[in-house]
Amino acid sequence: MLTRLTARTFAIGTCLFLPLATAPVSLAASSQTTRAPHASAVIVYYEDDDAGAWQPDVAAATAVWNSSVDDVQFALATDEHPATVHLVATSGWPETSTDSPGVGTVELGQEAVDEGYSPPRITAHELGHILGLPDNYNGDCAALMSGHSAGTSCTNDQPDAAEIADVESIFAGGFGGFGGFAGGFGGFGPHAPAHIYRDAATTRLVSVSVHG
Repeated sequence: MLTRLTARTFAIGTCLFLPLATAPVSLAASSQTTRAPHASAVIVYYEDDDAGAWQPDVAAATAVWNSSVDDVQFALATDEHPATVHLVATSGWPETSTDSPGVGTVELGQEAVDEGYSPPRITAHELGHILGLPDNYNGDCAALMSGHSAGTSCTNDQPDAAEIADVESIFAGGFGGFGGFAGGFGGFGPHAPAHIYRDAATTRLVSVSVHG
């Protein structure tokens, strides 16, 4: 989530674990795939019917991720493969709500564009949350998940090597396998398998993992 550095009242939210549906792998299912994924690649189906003017950015961002990682690929949803990810255009600030990697809703907020942030970077960044990556706010433009901290002059929409490795680790065990999370839900290191990222006008809801 691209979060502005303004004075805010902080509230704590909870994250829910929901079971993941198993999506059959089909290399022909994704028109966005730019290289052949692993035979065991997770296919994350998305729909952008409500993304409006963001649709070209969605196409570009999914292509970026598809060309960057092997263990997971984005593909447009079909009648046979319903969407687990929904992208919608909003007038507010960008926001991603995700119950687990590969599942969630991305709100593509016009407010960030109005403030000067790059739509392709915003979209790729929010899809990074869908893939299980958190914000890092390190100010490094080369890091996609640095978000707003890299400033409005940063237009990089490509994940760096560490972010790519993290996504591959998360999806290495397949859809729902969480191969990169040692110890399952009790010890998954820096990447919780459930996040809710929200940034409203007066309140930021911070994700909290619910586990033992």
